[in-house]
Amino acid sequence: MAPVRDAGRPDKPVVVVHCVVPGGVEDAVLAGIEEEGVPRRVERVGDGSAAELAQAAAARSPLGVGVGIDVYGQVCVHHAKLAEPLPALTSAGPAGEDVARALGHNAARIVVGLPLKAVTRQ
Repeated sequence: MAPVRDAGRPDKPVVVVHCVVPGGVEDAVLAGIEEEGVPRRVERVGDGSAAELAQAAAARSPLGVGVGIDVYGQVCVHHAKLAEPLPALTSAGPAGEDVARALGHNAARIVVGLPLKAVTRQ
C-alpha cells in the first residue's frame, strides 16, 4: 500500500532528490531521471554527505529510491532496502555533468527495472 498524504490521497510515486545547493549537477541528475520517464521531487536540505542525503531521500520516496547531492557536488543514489549506499552508485568526488546524468538515469532505472548504465567514476 502506498504512503498516504494528509488529505487521504496516496503520495505520488516519485524518486526523491535531496540537494543542498541547486546548480548544474542537480540539473544533470534531474535530466537523467526525466529522460527515463520517472517522476521526481526535489527537496532542499540543510547539509550532509551525499550518502546521508540519499538515504534520507530514499526513506521519503514512495518508490524507495533517493538521490543525495551534497554541497561539494558529490552524488549518491540509494535504495531504501539497502543497508548502505553502493560505491558503484556514488560519484568518487564532485560529479561532472556526464556522471551526474548517468547517476540520474540509474536512479530511474532502479525503479523501472532496467539494467544500470556504466558510470565512469571521477
